[in-house]
Amino acid sequence: MTREELHMQTSELIKTNKRIALQWCTGLGKSRASIEMANYIQSKGEGNIKILLVVAESAHKDNWAKEMLKWKLLSNDVTVECYASLPKYKETWWDLIIFDEAHHLGTDLKLDILQSIVTEHIILLSATLPEILLQSLTRIFGEFKVSKVSLKQAIDEGMLPQPKVFLIPLKLDNTVANCTIVEEWGEEKKRVEYRCLFAQRWAFLRDKKKYPNVKLTIMCTALQKYNYLTEQFEYWKNRYMRTRQEFVKAKWLQAGSKRKRFLGDMKTNHVKVFLNKLSRKRYICFCSSIEQADYLGKDKSIHSKKNNSLDIINQFNNKEINRLFAVGMLQEGQNLEGIQAGVIVQLDNAERAFIQKFGRTIRADSPQQFIFYYENTRDIDYLENVFEGVDEAYISTIENLENFKLNG
Repeated sequence: MTREELHMQTSELIKTNKRIALQWCTGLGKSRASIEMANYIQSKGEGNIKILLVVAESAHKDNWAKEMLKWKLLSNDVTVECYASLPKYKETWWDLIIFDEAHHLGTDLKLDILQSIVTEHIILLSATLPEILLQSLTRIFGEFKVSKVSLKQAIDEGMLPQPKVFLIPLKLDNTVANCTIVEEWGEEKKRVEYRCLFAQRWAFLRDKKKYPNVKLTIMCTALQKYNYLTEQFEYWKNRYMRTRQEFVKAKWLQAGSKRKRFLGDMKTNHVKVFLNKLSRKRYICFCSSIEQADYLGKDKSIHSKKNNSLDIINQFNNKEINRLFAVGMLQEGQNLEGIQAGVIVQLDNAERAFIQKFGRTIRADSPQQFIFYYENTRDIDYLENVFEGVDEAYISTIENLENFKLNG
């Protein structure tokens, strides 16, 4: 099936179904499909249909405005709002509601608000729509006709080009003590500062009577710090499994975030060197933190704390610049023009985030994706999770990054 055939098939769905869910991977044109369905609904009535379009963030409104202009939306009675503003629309009536990135509906508060909204037609758009959420929406609005196209299916059937995925393995160093761990205990105002090597830490940690008020800076290798963070993660995880206390759960999740952030930060210099090889490509680098994006991208970084992020995205789409360094905000809801390559610094367990990142770079004729990971760490689990079911023919490993030469 081609992409055009998919759109034609979808146009037929709206003729016999008032509840549509498009669960398509990024890059297939969910926005276009919903606009085409809206135009069909309008063509069957008299005058403008009343449309409520709900988006994840204010930054996505501009992108939708361009899509509505590009695909010639017929109705001029369109209200565009963010999910955070849904409470304003309790007890309202619409001809059509389009929920962009519909997985954001997954809270009890939003579902409660939806029960008071009346609409003739609904279109859900999402690359990954949880089944439990779809069941909840079905109870409120009735049965949905689901059109589902996975990333693998889209590639296999030629709707998206075959990507080239390059895995870049790294090893955590265990020879140079250039990392630090800070342990603190006792009364803050009375704390005495000490420094020691990783192997010497127990002299302090096991004798807190001798050292009652301490700020201890432990010098360690990257591998030692990773193992320490993993021990912290396992400790809080096991404690939560025993107690089921919420504050313990928060500690467990925090420990996991610290470990993932550490792996991402440790890749910074490797990524910086590698990006020189992409100097002739239009690329986007998905960074692991705001600090990393600002360091690598300088004035080309985009994130939630940067007021001119939309201006930078427009510069990229207008081909005034050829590089973007993003944190979070480009995972969904934004269309980017002419990306040739993508760099993912840090994976996680979220399949939705990976599909969105991957989809951003798969619209080029010969898309290339580069993924950094540390061997013998949690990164391996992340890789196995997001690549489950993906054809191994698309994937290769760069064993020697220094000697790697980019073709094309």
